[in-house]
Amino acid sequence: MEEELPIELDPPDGVEEAETAVEVLRAWIGDGALLVSLNSAAFAEHVEDWGRLLAEIGHHVAKAAALNGYMAEDEAQAALREAFSIGFETIAPGMSGRLKGQTKH
Repeated sequence: MEEELPIELDPPDGVEEAETAVEVLRAWIGDGALLVSLNSAAFAEHVEDWGRLLAEIGHHVAKAAALNGYMAEDEAQAALREAFSIGFETIAPGMSGRLKGQTKH
């Protein structure tokens, strides 16, 4: 029997106890399309910080793939690097987007 995925994930451990915590990214797959909400002001003009954030997310994904028994962590990292490089070169930069408000919690 296939396990149903959650609609919304729980915040990660440590967020509740953190003195300061800022949500920077949410992503969904809706009807086959990537839907993203991000805090575009989180790093201001320091877009290289987004690169480091994406790299760290990649490490989490690779670790999760290994923990789930899908593949070794180093294999997952290699697959992620290749897919990122190909995706960055081939995905059209003309995707839609707009600035929206934020909800304060």
